[in-house]
Amino acid sequence: MKIHIKFLATIREITGEPEIELEIHSGDTVEAVMRVLESRYGMEFKEATTGTTAGGIPKIRIMVNERDMEFLSGFETELKAGDIMVLIPPVAGG
Repeated sequence: MKIHIKFLATIREITGEPEIELEIHSGDTVEAVMRVLESRYGMEFKEATTGTTAGGIPKIRIMVNERDMEFLSGFETELKAGDIMVLIPPVAGG
């Protein structure tokens, strides 16, 4: 089964693509998918996404079907065919 993953802003720059489809297995979680993406895109991707700030806050927001994963089951959120994940890095400006 496949899910759709969208990369925004600096994450898109790291991956070199705006979105992908990824084959997953029944029971796969957001955490499992992030590990696959880290393997595919390397250390820069890992540091920009699943690392945390000094205060322990995740560096990005991960949305699953337009809902923040933190309001679902966090990294243990199970994914199913057709789900859409969006990786949103922090945005700063003045």
